[in-house]
Amino acid sequence: MSMRFVDLPFTFTQPDGTKLKVLGTGNQHQATFKTVDGYTVVRDPVSGFYQYAQQTDAAHPMPSGARAGAANPRPPGLAVNIKPTPAPSGVSAFVSPGLPRSRSRWQTRREQHRTRILAAQANGGIALAPPQRQTVGTFVGLCLLIQFPDVHGTIKQSEVSDFCNKKGYSGFGNKGSVRDYFFDVSDGKLTYTNTVAPWYTAKQPRTYYTDEAVEQPIRARELILEALAYHKSKGFDFARLTADEQHFIYAINVFYAGERTNNWAKGLWPHAYHLQAPIELAPGKLANDYQITDMPSEITLGTFCHENGHMICDFPDLYDYGYESRGVGAYCLMCAGGHADPRNPVRIGAYLRHAAGWTTKLTSIVPGANVSLAAAKNEFGIFRKNKTQYFIIENRQRTGRDASLPDAGLAIWKVDEAGDNSNEEMTPAAHYECSLIQADGANDLEKGINDGDGGDLFAAGGKFSDTSRPNSHWWDGSVSGLKISHITAPGPTVSFST
Repeated sequence: MSMRFVDLPFTFTQPDGTKLKVLGTGNQHQATFKTVDGYTVVRDPVSGFYQYAQQTDAAHPMPSGARAGAANPRPPGLAVNIKPTPAPSGVSAFVSPGLPRSRSRWQTRREQHRTRILAAQANGGIALAPPQRQTVGTFVGLCLLIQFPDVHGTIKQSEVSDFCNKKGYSGFGNKGSVRDYFFDVSDGKLTYTNTVAPWYTAKQPRTYYTDEAVEQPIRARELILEALAYHKSKGFDFARLTADEQHFIYAINVFYAGERTNNWAKGLWPHAYHLQAPIELAPGKLANDYQITDMPSEITLGTFCHENGHMICDFPDLYDYGYESRGVGAYCLMCAGGHADPRNPVRIGAYLRHAAGWTTKLTSIVPGANVSLAAAKNEFGIFRKNKTQYFIIENRQRTGRDASLPDAGLAIWKVDEAGDNSNEEMTPAAHYECSLIQADGANDLEKGINDGDGGDLFAAGGKFSDTSRPNSHWWDGSVSGLKISHITAPGPTVSFST
């Protein structure tokens, strides 16, 4: 899994071939795993076996010496749900190393923008930070299909091309294609398609690339470079791919044939990363960022769209890398919005859609106004403190792309572009980049209780002001003056007064 997962079931293979069913929480960089009855397991670096974890004075849970899932009973005294101790930064040091946190090209672009934001704020906000790069127009990514001499692909190239590009695609139960998803959520401002290369057969059998004795992502990178070199030698047209101002191709999506066989962060475990050094495929076209995943008997939109949100749009993850909290939960594709229904992932939240340049109607909120916002459209209300701190408001209904949302009504987002969604403390110094103001005031997302519930969005009778609970204060504690009342019932259009 290259994107966030919470209590997702996996089956790991122990060195002796026995299977271990676990529930995992984390991402490609860091994760914890527990047995189905709640006992944390860690991989013993000497034997390679997953063992029951024991808590020691160290920050990390340590192997107890007892193999998880073995016939012998668990050692007495083990506690359930042992977790690592959070580091002072608020980001937990999880029990497995995963991929190194080396920046992909999209992260470099985003970091450059963030540096300008921090510089502007350091100057008292006098020099306004420039807007994020907008993702408007036509973009073309690359999709590679890779099979092995001993494991062949079962889904045709034409089917994958339809999954990526066909209007109204419905294969495998998906609601539209990847192109349809981004076209829908951008209100038609982004047309993103993928050029799908023919199936390439790798030089080695699959076990060569899934060898867990070789550190990830060495063999994945080798496999991708093989495929790129092959297609280049056959005259494949890479010139049509869209690249940034430094000539980096925005997105390379890789499917390999067969079910995933590796344990977490090993071999060809699905992940998103980058090549060690950019590879020129054509003049002005450098390969670098990629995502790679297994292709079993079906393909779905959720993770594919999430990872392309990164690569194409420079969107950040809006979940907590330390997993003490749930970020913005199920209300955005860039957090948990692709999980409830991966065949129809929810919309991207208003903050990122607006930053991408997809706004169709923007209403500046002033006292005494009556504001109406349509659902399933990029119609937003905005109330600013300055260029990088503001409230942005939208109407979300459980229909269409948002059919799997946990709630319906007015979504009020609190944005500080210099924040970080691994900071759940809700203090002036440590808070989210983008927070969903939860109407019930329970802050379940920040507390890590759930990914959303029926009390999160504002419905008829709800109020939001400097004296309400929750209130409309800025992160420094100062009153904003934002007042919202007379909210109408959830529906295709929601209105409110200020």
